[in-house]
Amino acid sequence: DILFNTDKATVQAASLPVVAEIAKLLGLMPELKVFVVGHTDMTGTREHNLDLSKRRAAEVVRLLTTVHGIAAARLEAHGVGPLAPVGPCGPVAPWAAGKQLNRRVELVAR
Repeated sequence: DILFNTDKATVQAASLPVVAEIAKLLGLMPELKVFVVGHTDMTGTREHNLDLSKRRAAEVVRLLTTVHGIAAARLEAHGVGPLAPVGPCGPVAPWAAGKQLNRRVELVAR
């Protein structure tokens, strides 16, 4: 998982090896192009979360291009805010764990 802290667009240090593995995969499959899709939890306004999710996606694209040498033309950043949660988002446990799972970036083949 490529995860982020609350209201931040910087990849968590624990997720940097995941980015490196993705770069390796992209290096082995030079024809593969991907959508880099940012997500947020439900905290904050929809507008703020859409912007934050776009910034998260752009940060992963930045890491893949500048640190790992992946061609920018192969990556397309998008943000969907809180619209596609994968973890529970309600007012009861495991709410905090669900929120963390929702603060992520996913890559989808295009």
